[in-house]
Amino acid sequence: MSDNDVFLIYQLKQGGETRDLRFESLERLKSAELSVERDNYIHMYTGTLEPGMTLGDIYQRFNIDRPEDFTGHSLSMSDVVVLRSGGQWAAHYVDRYEFPEVPEFLDGLHKYYSTQRPVDIGTFPKTESGPVQIVNFDKRDWVENATFKAWGYLVYNAPLSEKQIDDYELRAASDNPDHTRLSPYQAAAQTQIVGKWEQSKRTPDIKRLTWWYSDFGVFAKKDFVTPEQIAERFGQVMESKARTVEKRATKKIPDAKEKVQVIGHWEDIKGLPENERVTWHKPSIGAYALREPVVNPEQLEHRYIVAKKELTRADEKTFAPKRIAAQLAEGAEQAARDNAERPAPPQDKDKGDRT
Repeated sequence: MSDNDVFLIYQLKQGGETRDLRFESLERLKSAELSVERDNYIHMYTGTLEPGMTLGDIYQRFNIDRPEDFTGHSLSMSDVVVLRSGGQWAAHYVDRYEFPEVPEFLDGLHKYYSTQRPVDIGTFPKTESGPVQIVNFDKRDWVENATFKAWGYLVYNAPLSEKQIDDYELRAASDNPDHTRLSPYQAAAQTQIVGKWEQSKRTPDIKRLTWWYSDFGVFAKKDFVTPEQIAERFGQVMESKARTVEKRATKKIPDAKEKVQVIGHWEDIKGLPENERVTWHKPSIGAYALREPVVNPEQLEHRYIVAKKELTRADEKTFAPKRIAAQLAEGAEQAARDNAERPAPPQDKDKGDRT
């Protein structure tokens, strides 16, 4: 994910120290001489910033059609959305009617944990960018949503080099701009979904990425499995669910696939907001699919009639919908050919099961 344009969602920590900040407008914070500081926030989600995606699109998605691996509350005032686009970073405050930039949120964004020893003289690199802050814990304690232990951390205004990190045995925080990964909360949610799916499919243990942690009543990823592997399988699970929904719908609606393509194209032209659409575009196959919950046949037929009427060109003998459906089908076939030509990813060798 670190090679793509991404967006990150931050939400305020729970507790009394953030009570006066929660769900407040930026104007209210400034009038109270308060600032938007990253230390008050938790990194909740990392997603791919698709071409043309706006802050408004992100706001709609995380209120109307929230991803299953998002464990925070609906995107609300006082949340912060950080965008990385074309190598540039920008932080935006979710306000009443807009998303003003809050550049102070990015100050000191580069955090590095000291995992092997307490932070002391000679245990960290000194650069022009810091450290601007040094924090030692009382003991070697769990950090990053209890994924590893550290003695403390250092904060810099610019990233350290890989050599500096290795030389001093540091570990970059998961939400550093140069080390963007899934939020620990998001990764944990994806692990539960993948675990339940593997269990329901009776996946053989040798092929599973997760195991059942009975002491805590949750699924956990196997030791040799990476968060990226979990994320990839999570995407496959979501795609499988979408196909199941579509198959159920097409059994009830005659010519549903062609009608869905026409409706999806019409909804794009009309610029309908997400909460008014009945379709969504699946980039993997270059076609439209019905959204959940599935609309009933009467609703779909009515929208198809409206779409067909508005898309019909008066100077042509054939309906535009037929032409659109043919073009989309051709695009789907090309997408399938492109996918088939891609080299298969290397298979990870099983290194043993968790016992």
